[in-house]
Amino acid sequence: MTRTTRALVALLAVVLLGGSLVAAGCTKAATSNSASSAAAAPPLPIKIGTLPTEDSLPLWVAQSRGYFATEGIPNVEIVEFQSAQERDAAFASGAIDAYMGDIIAAADLQAGGKPNTIRTVMLGADPSQGRFGIAVAPKSTVTTLTELANVPVGTSSATIQEYVLDGLMSEAGVPTSAVKVEEVKKVPVRFQLLMAGKLKAAALPEPFLSLAEQGGARIVASDTSSTVNLSQTVLVFSNAYLGKAGGAKTEQGVLKAWDVAVNDINKDPSAYRAVLVDKAKLPKSLASSYVVQTYPTHQLPAQADVEAVLAWMRDKGYLKADVTYQDLVGQAQSGQ
Repeated sequence: MTRTTRALVALLAVVLLGGSLVAAGCTKAATSNSASSAAAAPPLPIKIGTLPTEDSLPLWVAQSRGYFATEGIPNVEIVEFQSAQERDAAFASGAIDAYMGDIIAAADLQAGGKPNTIRTVMLGADPSQGRFGIAVAPKSTVTTLTELANVPVGTSSATIQEYVLDGLMSEAGVPTSAVKVEEVKKVPVRFQLLMAGKLKAAALPEPFLSLAEQGGARIVASDTSSTVNLSQTVLVFSNAYLGKAGGAKTEQGVLKAWDVAVNDINKDPSAYRAVLVDKAKLPKSLASSYVVQTYPTHQLPAQADVEAVLAWMRDKGYLKADVTYQDLVGQAQSGQ
């Protein structure tokens, strides 16, 4: 190779290297600008799906007191559903951006190809919060869970209620093979069948447990006295929504507003009884006596609690695909 040729090759290499550096610099700048634009994007409107239960009280308080607006969120629409199935269908279709639900629902949607992120526990940060339990019919002589071995218990399979039933029975020493389920998906129907004596026992959430007790049924066990945390209600966001410019900022604003509302409620729970009675549609017989919960400020569910639910779902064959703790909280962790 002549000296002139070597010089030309060297010059060409310098030109090519310079072009690569410029291209890399442009790519990095474009990525940086894109990230900056996303971070600077204003909060988005959001639709949050709920059920008429006490778990959503801080959301209702935050909305009524303008705490979402304070965080710059242009509109928060709280959409009420009468069943978890309707809520999940709305989330899967994109009709809502977030929802009040449980770990089982989040895992099922994740496995079904609808990625979502658990962002906070709404109730159930510890066993004392929220109550699911097992009640026996009025006039029943049953007083312990061991007496319900091989007795059909009304519940809805593949739900947090079945999980609580299995957990409580296991703690009482009842073998899995002796836990019998009678499928009654709708809680109000299950409650009515129990009170009419057509079910010997039923797994019920509040306020139906209190109503059952008021009507003469006996609560033989509840998760508030369990040695493990069996039930958590969680606030879950769509990953597609969080990926939009402004979506993560809305999520952060919702959580800040949640915390302010929680602090208000926890200072004087009874002051929010009227809101709870109205929004959760509590019956008149409980309107003046129902104990208003205290709520946790925003926090992720414990990994052990989530993994216990996932293990139960795998054992039952309820997962269409494998789901891990990281799948359900990974985006939330990275945002903290």
